[in-house]
Amino acid sequence: MDIFSFSSVQFHGILLVLAGLLIRFIIGYRRFNRRGIAGLQHFSSYPVALLVLFIEWIFNLLGLLAILAGTLLLLLEWFNGLFH
Repeated sequence: MDIFSFSSVQFHGILLVLAGLLIRFIIGYRRFNRRGIAGLQHFSSYPVALLVLFIEWIFNLLGLLAILAGTLLLLLEWFNGLFH
């Protein structure tokens, strides 16, 4: 068995995990860059803060779900290989 021959399920599982990690990294990077000298996030206005934090919360949740779905796909493929 070649190490680079992935099944479709493995490929999509790895893709979901990587996409989820990338989304969460980008959000964390943006949050880090918004921090001032006191460690607080700075926004131009309160409505902007609410909107940005809500959108980041949604994408963070989607990233987590992608990581969990990818991990589940990889585990299912692994268990399928054990009993096949």
